Amino acid sequence: MAPILYEVNSRIWLRELSDREGRTVTLADIPDSEIQRCQKLGFTHVWLMGVWQVGPKAREIALRLWRDHWSKEIPSVPEDVTGSPFAIEEYSVDSRLGDALSLLMLKERLSRVGIRLIIDFVPNHLGIDSKEPIRFPARFVHSEQSQPGTFEAEARFGKRYFAHGRDPYFDPWIDTVQLDYRVAETHSAMRSVAQTVSMYGDGLRCDMAMLLLPEIFNDTWKNFPSPAAHLTNGDFWRKTIQEIRQLQPQVQMIAEVYWDREEQLQEFGFDFTYNKRVCDYLVRRQYSELVQFLAARSSNFLNRSVHFIENHDETRAASAFEFSEHQLAAAAILFLPGMALLHDGQLEGRKSFARIQMTQRASETPDPQIAGFYETLLMTLQQTEVRRGKPTLLKLGDTQAVIAVQWTGSENSDLAVVNFDTQPVRVPVRSTRSLYSTAAPQILADHVILAPKSAVIVRLAANLR
Repeated sequence: MAPILYEVNSRIWLRELSDREGRTVTLADIPDSEIQRCQKLGFTHVWLMGVWQVGPKAREIALRLWRDHWSKEIPSVPEDVTGSPFAIEEYSVDSRLGDALSLLMLKERLSRVGIRLIIDFVPNHLGIDSKEPIRFPARFVHSEQSQPGTFEAEARFGKRYFAHGRDPYFDPWIDTVQLDYRVAETHSAMRSVAQTVSMYGDGLRCDMAMLLLPEIFNDTWKNFPSPAAHLTNGDFWRKTIQEIRQLQPQVQMIAEVYWDREEQLQEFGFDFTYNKRVCDYLVRRQYSELVQFLAARSSNFLNRSVHFIENHDETRAASAFEFSEHQLAAAAILFLPGMALLHDGQLEGRKSFARIQMTQRASETPDPQIAGFYETLLMTLQQTEVRRGKPTLLKLGDTQAVIAVQWTGSENSDLAVVNFDTQPVRVPVRSTRSLYSTAAPQILADHVILAPKSAVIVRLAANLR
């Protein structure tokens, strides 16, 4: 079964539930209706983003940004600012959300209705509030002299200038401190963290996973030579995933990964890896390029890819697409093999970007057209072989702007097609009926004609010719 992952910002979710319920809602007492909604829409996984503790320094950095910029974007007060959930002080549940038992209770409640809980593991860095650099300076990238992108701290063996975490193509994340993966001790310490964290969920979403690859890490930090005694050029992920699975055999590992490193991380043991190329092609309306890209990938790669059109880092889909385009883009990620990721607010048509450092987001009225579209499509999928059968990506003649996937189950076979073209498309199949369509197809004796700019699912009477 091809999973559907629902990403929820835990801080915003519990804040809005508390406002709605007129009481403080924690992870321990989320209303049954919320879990039932996830089950009804067919979500197989819930990613509860941002459950770990963030410290006061990280929050103060976010507050500065709020004072200068975000307070002008939406009505809010300082208490709405919590700090980045990716600047983790320590891997303990944020006390404002609940505690470790609360998180385990939620995992159990979701499990009862067949939903797996995914939580964050942020391996590249810790939050600037972490005490670990003071206790174990060798585990972190640092220098004895001040350099750009560093901060001063009095460590165990004297003053050090620790590097902020970073992606080499962007400015440092100034609310973080960079772990040093050239050091064997760092591997061991973070491997233990990953094993412990994995016990609280059914899977881990691993932030910026490719940054730990030795060739990338060594190049990023080549100007910060490590003075540690025990260095390594070994890969962190392969051994870590193996050791996690010794404790949690069924754990699922999801990698946020870019730069064409997806297949490499799949080979190291990740169950699913981001496939942002699909999102980029859709947003840029490069439909022919998208079809060519998909055709060039193996079925194994696509089955282990995460497809999305928005998440907490991306522009809102309702803002990026007109409604007709939104329908096609959403249908594409749900018709493709692999894991589909849907983001909190996407199903209601939210357009305003939500700051992950805040518990408050812009007040928006749900878009009934978008909400109706998602509910209809997600409910319909559960009555088809799409995402349940075995997928086969098909090429339909010389058409350059059509995604077609045949999903074959034990009794039925359904064809899911997105026609991005401005012209009708003839599909050489015998079909008994249409199961879903944004524009009704013509079902003829030996073929189906798809309208321009439409998405359909048809029940097949026979395989493609």
